[in-house]
Parts: sequence; C-alpha cells; structure tokens
Amino acid sequence: MIISTLTMALLTSASFAQNTSTQKIPTDDGISSKGFRISYVRPNLSYKIEVSGNGIPSFDFSGKLDETNGLSFGYASLPIQAIGWTSNATLLEIKNEGSSTQIGRLDGNLAYAFNKYVHTKGGLNLSKFVKSDNSDKLSAGVGFQGGLGLQMTKNLGLDVGYTEIRQSGKMTATGSSVSQDFNVDYKESGVEFGLTGTF
Repeated sequence: MIISTLTMALLTSASFAQNTSTQKIPTDDGISSKGFRISYVRPNLSYKIEVSGNGIPSFDFSGKLDETNGLSFGYASLPIQAIGWTSNATLLEIKNEGSSTQIGRLDGNLAYAFNKYVHTKGGLNLSKFVKSDNSDKLSAGVGFQGGLGLQMTKNLGLDVGYTEIRQSGKMTATGSSVSQDFNVDYKESGVEFGLTGTF
C-alpha cells in the first residue's frame, strides 16, 4: 500500500513538473538561430573616390562596380525578443572594368530577433584591400552596415541590408620628372544580399 501510494505521488509530481516546464519554456526554445555561420554574400556596390593633395585641386569621381561576390565565416546568437549579436570575417572579390581586387572585411553587429523568423541587426566594420595593383597601399577604414534577416529554419537564413566600407591613405603618382603625393579616400556602398547557413 505504501509503495503504491509513493508510486502515485511520484507520477503525479513528475506530471506536474512536466506541465510546469512546458508552460515556462517555449517549444522553439527561445532562440531564432545560434552557432557558427558560413555565408555567401552578393553586394551591389557603387564607389566614390576623393583625391586631395598639396598643389593640386581636390576632386572626386564615382561609378558602379561591375560585380562583387564574397564568402563569410562568423558566429551568431539571436535570442528571441532579446539583444543578440553577430560577427563575421568576409573576403570580397570585386570585378570592375576587366580587373579583379579583393577586400577583407571584419564586422560586428548588435541584433534583435522579433520572433523565430525575423531579426534586425546593425554595427561597424573594418575593411582593407588585400589584393590589388595599387589600392592595397591604402589603410583599413571603418564603415557600417545594417539590415533585416529572415530565418527560414534555425540553420538556413537570408539577409538583406545596406553596407558601407571605406579605405584611405596616401599614394604617390610619378611622372617623367616629378612625383606627387596625394591623399585618397575610397568608399564602396550599396545593398548587400546574403545566404547563410548556421551550424
């Protein structure tokens, strides 16, 4: 009789604990997405180059880059209705007028997931040319980005946003008899799309 009573008490207690736990913990465990990420990014960028120096008038020129593709590795933590974050290291390959250059970019973002499907994020980046005829002489610059993300599952997502990356520095133009130092500010900006896998 005592054993039967104890057994019933344990079963009742376990059932009550299970019901209480189910009420406190959402079925989606409160996370939109979390883990290491690999992303294919496709920015649609325009550029603006500002040139200034001693003895020459300042001028600028701008245009649209032909094609930019990138591969990104990073980490994301996107709790639902709480502050989260993402961070990425990206290598971008830019093709323009028959030439190809590469830019390395590091970014960090604060994020907020409205639900398990939609989140927003924004933050700063640091970028530098790593393969170029002359632009790799420019120093790394600080830019920014922001946008929206759609998590189709915890592992697969889409991102769309605006990005701006910058580099600057001093370069030298050499002629037949003289050389001229000048300052260069290089900005690339535009809409960026991303396909993300989280593991």
